[in-house]
Amino acid sequence: MSADPGQIVTGKVIRLHDFGAFVEVEPDVTGLVHISEVHRDFVENIHAYLTEGQDVTVRVMAIKDDGRIDLSIKRADPSWEDEVQRRQSTRPDKEFNQRLRKFMHQSDMIQGEVRRRRRARQ
Repeated sequence: MSADPGQIVTGKVIRLHDFGAFVEVEPDVTGLVHISEVHRDFVENIHAYLTEGQDVTVRVMAIKDDGRIDLSIKRADPSWEDEVQRRQSTRPDKEFNQRLRKFMHQSDMIQGEVRRRRRARQ
């Protein structure tokens, strides 16, 4: 195959199965798009997203030693990388985690003290 992992190529869906779709990216070169790589939404029925003979744009994810090719439709979409960047930029930083841990500890201590005082009044 002339494409390397990470490259975006076009192909034709030649077979659909419950687990994914086989896509011919070059004559006599077929790869698998696993059902989890068809769309960023949960795909329960692959037939709702793809049809045999449909032209698709795919990203080559891996070419394995035994010749099998892993493909992805959702990662070939330019907005996919924007989504990845957005998710990485919204991860809480370490300072936030430390402040949250301190708050939770203080909250546990205060709740314990409140329980002790209630028991003492009874």
